Amino acid sequence: MKHSDSSEVRPFIHIKPKKGWQLIDFRELKQYRDLFYFLVVRDIKVKYKQTVLGGLWAIIQPFFSMVVFTLFFG
Repeated sequence: MKHSDSSEVRPFIHIKPKKGWQLIDFRELKQYRDLFYFLVVRDIKVKYKQTVLGGLWAIIQPFFSMVVFTLFFG
């Protein structure tokens, strides 16, 4: 078994977090908007694939929740 040469220099990578409280980098979001759109659409399709109304259920469900809360608490 051959030992690796210890004199070999490896690059040092130091990853630091960004400073500040900005949670979303809007420039980066704009740069990768096609990927973001694809991932959102795929997530909605997978989540509501087995429902009868499909992706429309993503709009209908919150609407009915709003109607119920309005009738009971309004």
